[in-house]
Amino acid sequence: MQSMRKNNIGGGYMKVKIRRFRASDRARIIECMEALQDYLVAVDQMKFTRRMPEYGEVFTKRLLSNVAKNNGVIYVSEHEDRIIGFIAGIVYSRPSKELLEAVPLKSGRILELFVDPYYRGKQIGTMLAEKMEEYFRQKHCDVSRVEVFEPNTMAHHFYKKLGYCDRIIDMMKKMEKP
Repeated sequence: MQSMRKNNIGGGYMKVKIRRFRASDRARIIECMEALQDYLVAVDQMKFTRRMPEYGEVFTKRLLSNVAKNNGVIYVSEHEDRIIGFIAGIVYSRPSKELLEAVPLKSGRILELFVDPYYRGKQIGTMLAEKMEEYFRQKHCDVSRVEVFEPNTMAHHFYKKLGYCDRIIDMMKKMEKP
């Protein structure tokens, strides 16, 4: 299933196609993941994030496996037959051991969302997120979740605009050596 939307980019309209991931997209997804990781390395004030040479290949293999095992999907956005972004998500339910402390929910989880820097701010990310939320609704999810790396303030702001709210905040303190 494909969806096509016109988008106002650079004062004109362009056609952006949203479609399901195909095996032939793998190399471009690897490039996107490497670009995303390079960005996260750049914004990490604590300098705990890195990208080793094999990162893109290994991460993409793990991402594809996670999507396949967990009722997930990957959508890509294309402009002029070039992938300019993608989103990956899975569907899961709380394990029974957690039901003593939490309401049983079926959750959709956005694992990754990337848009080529040239196309950011042009509604591509919104189109991808809406497509994933549509998938989660079809799978009867109660909520959609996403984890955001705190230094990635652009992503945090993006998800807030889409109606997501902070739920759990994981804090870290760098320990000084004695």
